[in-house]
Amino acid sequence: MKNERGSALVITLMLLLILTAIGIYAINTATSEIDVTLQSKVGTATLNAAEAGIYIGIDRIPGVFLPSSPGTLTFNPGNQTSYSVTSGLTGSLTLRPGYGANYRFADFAVTSVGNAPPQFVAQKTVQSVINYGPVPVGTMY
Repeated sequence: MKNERGSALVITLMLLLILTAIGIYAINTATSEIDVTLQSKVGTATLNAAEAGIYIGIDRIPGVFLPSSPGTLTFNPGNQTSYSVTSGLTGSLTLRPGYGANYRFADFAVTSVGNAPPQFVAQKTVQSVINYGPVPVGTMY
């Protein structure tokens, strides 16, 4: 028995070391999952901002516009995503089957860029081509 003094202390310290390592691993895993969830939320909000911008751009067709003051969307108090929209006529007025020679169609390209709140780095771009018409010949779009 005299040779085995202190073995309980060594075993207890080893168990504490193992339990500490398991605890550190569990905390790191939990914080990593929180970070992934936050990045997913920011990515979704950024995509939603870009889609909101594209809907605004489509709504403004047949107007052609350049980036102006960007719009913002709030997904949490203090966290605002922003978007900027551009549109332009992609070509001349074209004929389409089924319509008379007095009607033409115009193609517009609309691009919206959504940006994450300032504390994050994320950007989503949504592009769309809109076929607008029929437009009577002689109107200027």
